[in-house]
Amino acid sequence: MILARTCVALALAAGPLAAQSADLAAGIAHFNARRWSEAHAVFAIAVKAQPRSADAALWFGKTLLAEDKAAEAEDWFGKAATIDPQRSDAHLWMARAVGVQAQRANVFRQPFLARRVKVAVDRAIELDPENIDARELRWQFYAMAPGVMGGGEDKARAEAAEILRRNRYRGQIVAANAAGRAKDLPAVERAFKALMAEYPDSAGTLGSYATWLAGRGRAAEAFALVDAFQKRRPADPVALYHIGRVAVATGQQLDRGAEALQQYLAAAPPPAPNVPSLSSAHGWLGTIAERRGDKGAARTEYESALRLDPRNGQARRALAALK
Repeated sequence: MILARTCVALALAAGPLAAQSADLAAGIAHFNARRWSEAHAVFAIAVKAQPRSADAALWFGKTLLAEDKAAEAEDWFGKAATIDPQRSDAHLWMARAVGVQAQRANVFRQPFLARRVKVAVDRAIELDPENIDARELRWQFYAMAPGVMGGGEDKARAEAAEILRRNRYRGQIVAANAAGRAKDLPAVERAFKALMAEYPDSAGTLGSYATWLAGRGRAAEAFALVDAFQKRRPADPVALYHIGRVAVATGQQLDRGAEALQQYLAAAPPPAPNVPSLSSAHGWLGTIAERRGDKGAARTEYESALRLDPRNGQARRALAALK
């Protein structure tokens, strides 16, 4: 009898736990696909059902931040850190939420908020020295904040060196960004070339370098870069997206760019944070249609982009400007 009661108790306990896990997974899938309202609904239920779950609190905070509710998001990241004080990622996301508020604050509030960003990101790194996302955020803080607020180029260089020591790929990306901030274009290109040579299958580097080339009037080089990537990885649909993106950036090969974006929409990889969104692809299709003089098609694409992601600023601005 005792064994039977124990089995029943375990079954009753396992049921809700399994359901909660499934609920979080569904919310995460919505989040990765940028379906913010659906993710919000899932995680709002989850935090009520699991008031002691740091994961639920963290994901609800991430969704609120994606919905441009930084102050509310900060509260939930704080709850996640309270539930599990050893969660480095909770402190990182808290720093991000405070950072968004700092960007929009008046000059009197900014120093106070900047200090809070620094405290949170320092804590994230203290808890996990290998948290490269946190180290990148601290590098950004050092590079942008004046000395009186705790920033400074010496500190930024030291953090960049630390990132490179711990993660070569991410460290080289920081080096490219640092060179860009310094307007050292030869150094930017050297960093991009080094990344492409060492990580030829990195779609993120491909997109950044191709867009950088296109923005400097080097259309032929940008297309050649994307073509070489596509030749190496013919099954990777991300190359299709970047063909369209380069076409938009250069104003050249627009027909090819539109076809590539349409193919990307038909064969996009599963949604993930580092995969170009379907909303973005629709937005660039709208830009191509507008350049062709087809305002009706442009409006349709911009509206499709905003249905998929209301935070798509490019599509929103373009739709508002469309006459």
